[in-house]
Amino acid sequence: MEQEAAAELQRRRPPWRRTVAVQAALCLALYAAFSLGEPQLRPRGGDALGSGGRGGGVSFLSVAGGARPPADQARLLSQMESIAKVYGVKLVLDVARFGDDPLWQNGSLHFQALNIPWYSTTSHGQIVDNFVKKVKMPYDQILEIIGFDTGPLQELLHDGKMSNSSREQITWLEQTLALSSSNWKIVVGYDPLVDCNEVHTAKVTQFREPLRQLFEAYAVDAYVSTGGSCGQFHQDNSVLYIQNPIPGVHTNLDGFLLHRVSPLEMESFSINLEGEIVQRSAVHQQGRGAM
Repeated sequence: MEQEAAAELQRRRPPWRRTVAVQAALCLALYAAFSLGEPQLRPRGGDALGSGGRGGGVSFLSVAGGARPPADQARLLSQMESIAKVYGVKLVLDVARFGDDPLWQNGSLHFQALNIPWYSTTSHGQIVDNFVKKVKMPYDQILEIIGFDTGPLQELLHDGKMSNSSREQITWLEQTLALSSSNWKIVVGYDPLVDCNEVHTAKVTQFREPLRQLFEAYAVDAYVSTGGSCGQFHQDNSVLYIQNPIPGVHTNLDGFLLHRVSPLEMESFSINLEGEIVQRSAVHQQGRGAM
């Protein structure tokens, strides 16, 4: 009788393989549950970036302003919101030409609940619309972002002529940089300051003066603008020129940039509407070399 009971109990026990499979499924379910709301940036053909950047420095976003189809704008803001939550983004730079930029109007309202401010580089003709934002970093370092309205510089950038409004803007920028003692200095403007052309298969790079001279003289680490002909990242000595893509103009790509600034390095990731990393670049703090 006891032997029959033992045999019956043995038949009722599930095979050990089935038990292991059930336990593995439960572990995967728990992992998926904890992973919800933690998007992983994944480069095309590479490993995930992960969310290890939180706490190691300061993160912010930049995006080219302008009108987009409603569906594209919704996808863009949704991706930006997801990344902002995971990486503890402190602010968003809307690189726009006009003060009534539709992306700024919708984006700043969309991010209001996250308490993440939007800053815009807009052109108002003769009215200077600049800003200076300082953010505290680990080890008592300071990240300084200088918003620079390039609207009054159109004649200077295209024809090399120095108008009164151009002179006033450049004077303001030079005075601001001269007074800065921040560890990181990033200037933001709408117009790209670097132009690349192919002449007899050799690339010819032109920089807009005298802004380039100011950047080098006052140890500017990066200049953020809209897209140009040199791609999204272009290194010149120790200054990194970062260009946000303009949908339907220079490229079919739409998206935004995640910037992560640590005490020694600034990483920038170009992210498309699918949340994929399209391109990456990095620059070391001035005086410590560049890459």
